Amino acid sequence: TEKFWTEDVSTGIHYQINSESALTWHQARKSCQQQNAELLSITEIHEQAYIGELTKKFSFAFWIGLNTLNFNSGWQWAGGSPFRYLNWAPGKNCIYLCPLFSSYKIALKNCTLILEELRPIKCTDGWWPYAGHCYSIRRERKIWKDALTSCKKQDGDLASVHNIAEHSFLVSQLGYKPTEELWLGLNDLKAHFYFEWSDGTPVTFTKWQRRHPTYTNGLENCVVMKGQDGYWAIDVCDKQLGYICKKKPSSQTSEKKTIEDPGCHKGWKKYGFHCYLVGSALLTFSEANKTCERSKAYLATVESRNEQAFLISLTGLRSEKYFWIGLSNTKEQGSFRWTSGETPLFTHWNTAMPGK
Repeated sequence: TEKFWTEDVSTGIHYQINSESALTWHQARKSCQQQNAELLSITEIHEQAYIGELTKKFSFAFWIGLNTLNFNSGWQWAGGSPFRYLNWAPGKNCIYLCPLFSSYKIALKNCTLILEELRPIKCTDGWWPYAGHCYSIRRERKIWKDALTSCKKQDGDLASVHNIAEHSFLVSQLGYKPTEELWLGLNDLKAHFYFEWSDGTPVTFTKWQRRHPTYTNGLENCVVMKGQDGYWAIDVCDKQLGYICKKKPSSQTSEKKTIEDPGCHKGWKKYGFHCYLVGSALLTFSEANKTCERSKAYLATVESRNEQAFLISLTGLRSEKYFWIGLSNTKEQGSFRWTSGETPLFTHWNTAMPGK
């Protein structure tokens, strides 16, 4: 099968051009997935140039992985790559290629990142700790460059966001309001339509609003966090808005010391009027419920989008994949209730859930 793939020797990524069959987008993606690959995502200017050379002899269009199939969010790559490089120029062909990746190095890097970022840290007044950094919302309105200067004067930078857990922390624990528009560090000031973080960290995650990012006819673009869920949108960099700063902690605490929240037992995290603890033991639903009851608590209820985001921020960097919450239909088949006795007023079901 190797003869059907072309390798970019500078990156080690393999590509397959399918010019013999006409398929729908979903059929094309399925064809790639059956080969343990994915529809093409283009995240670097070099990759765009390489793809252009591979396809210049063809006069027809090809599918790529870019889509807006998720109604609640903006443009995204089918394989989950961050959408940080745009090429909306009119008249360009769409391209259907299958990049074949070797991912073991990325997995090892992420494991190291998790271990480093879970160490307890200290932040100065007005800053909040999370996963190895300190964060602060600044509401004095500034253009993007002045906001960046302000963060740098405080030994920080405009915030970069690298995973769903960090994004959920910004939305749920910094006092963010759905009516706000706040500058982040993402911008295309160095190369038009090529988005980079101002702190120089790699772009590994994006959370675009529906219909974003958009073509702006040559204007420089900076990125804001806005709306109820804190999704991202592009705006002109000279607009005056609040902003979020991020910096390294002033000092590192002992690894054995746990940051305590007022009114909560050691190891518990406070949100609103409640305290939360993420358990690491592998238990059945019934066992987990009894464990909570022994601590005079109950399995967590989730009553709002913000509480959902808070729980994601607690669990997103952990090695465990699944966590029990208090919702079940164990007492009455087909009728879901919280173990606390409350009726669900908010749900956040995954695709095809809860099923029949």
